[in-house]
Amino acid sequence: MKDDLAENDDLWNLLGQAPKTTPSPFFARNVLRSVRNLSPAPLLPRFFLPWLQAAALSILLLGFTLSLIHPQKSQVPPELVEYFDIAAGLDQLASAEDLSPHNFATSSL
Repeated sequence: MKDDLAENDDLWNLLGQAPKTTPSPFFARNVLRSVRNLSPAPLLPRFFLPWLQAAALSILLLGFTLSLIHPQKSQVPPELVEYFDIAAGLDQLASAEDLSPHNFATSSL
């Protein structure tokens, strides 16, 4: 493994020649003040948020009520439903009759 200090001797020499600086006594306070000033403003005013929540809830309730009042019939043809069931492997699942307690008691493990 190479010695990193030997490779960067010129850099260390240059850094050694740099003038020494000391921060002002108020350095930390000034940095924190500038960070606080850079903080982004809130996207929505605080008084607007409850109204937005109420509007979203009312829209959801309206949609749910309308879906109960006017139910839509499925527009998907049965052949297409059967095709998707086969593609998903749902045709190989056990039917409800096969899952009765009587079949479990008589089956051998």
